[in-house]
Amino acid sequence: MLLGAIDIGGTKTLVGIVHTTGRILTKRQVSTDTTSLSSWLKVCSDMLRECTMEISCTMQDLLGIGINLPGMVDIKQGHLLRCSYPGWEKFPVKKRMVGLTGIDNIYVDNDVNSCAIGEMHFGFQNTYRNFLWITVSTGIGGAIVSDGCLIRGALGCAGEIGHTKVEYDKPALCACGQVGCLEAHASGTAITREVQRNALIDPAFHKHFIDMGEPLDAKGCAVLARNGDETALSIYQAAARALGRGIGNAVNLFNPEAVIFGGGVGNSLDIIKPKFLHVLNQTVNPALLPVEIVQSKLGYQAALIGAAALVVDYNGNRTLDC
Repeated sequence: MLLGAIDIGGTKTLVGIVHTTGRILTKRQVSTDTTSLSSWLKVCSDMLRECTMEISCTMQDLLGIGINLPGMVDIKQGHLLRCSYPGWEKFPVKKRMVGLTGIDNIYVDNDVNSCAIGEMHFGFQNTYRNFLWITVSTGIGGAIVSDGCLIRGALGCAGEIGHTKVEYDKPALCACGQVGCLEAHASGTAITREVQRNALIDPAFHKHFIDMGEPLDAKGCAVLARNGDETALSIYQAAARALGRGIGNAVNLFNPEAVIFGGGVGNSLDIIKPKFLHVLNQTVNPALLPVEIVQSKLGYQAALIGAAALVVDYNGNRTLDC
């Protein structure tokens, strides 16, 4: 059986067809145009139709379509509760996509919740029944799975670990408008900010990026860190320290078996893990240790596969009845 999947992110959008085994059959990737959500959903539906044609099927052959949205999502109403893009909040995403595709089985959720659901269905599956799924990318998000159930909270927005406070002495300003948030100190955006700040005051550090042919961002910093650049390593260690504090507090609250990392920075676990574990172990009640720290089995495809998993999950009622 076939699943439609749409992952709308702040910088890029992925659209694809996924088999019910979790295998991606075909996909498209484009830069997200945030000007009009209504128009962008039309682009997404057209891309999805192209994907169906590529594998010789039609939209009606899809069991349903899962859609990831960049913000806090009301899954019952099918729209964004909070989003940084003008005109996106409260726009009827589900209703619009039903009209565009002719498919009634359309499900929307926050991308990190989708990743956790995807991990339960297609990644680690039954390996862990209690885990935190943490994405460290442009921003930082979290999802909480307890006894095999996704914890959603009163508004469906539980797991906003990126906006827990980890720094009080020299707090950085977060995109949410507050200061000291984990996201403001350990996200890809935060790392890029520190890279560019250091490049301005340290010509040798800047030259190292040029010599390596790497951009002045978190990804380039990871390359330099793996090659032993001390400044790059110190930037990632500062991020690891913030992650250890924030995630350590979440471990104290929810007592998971594992913390599963995803996202671009999350996939640089080899760089941050030693410092992260040191701070985590200082933060967590010893009675709750050890906690397994692992990378998502779905890798960079976690969000797209997670969107597809929404269709499987809603049809099987695995997490909705918890």
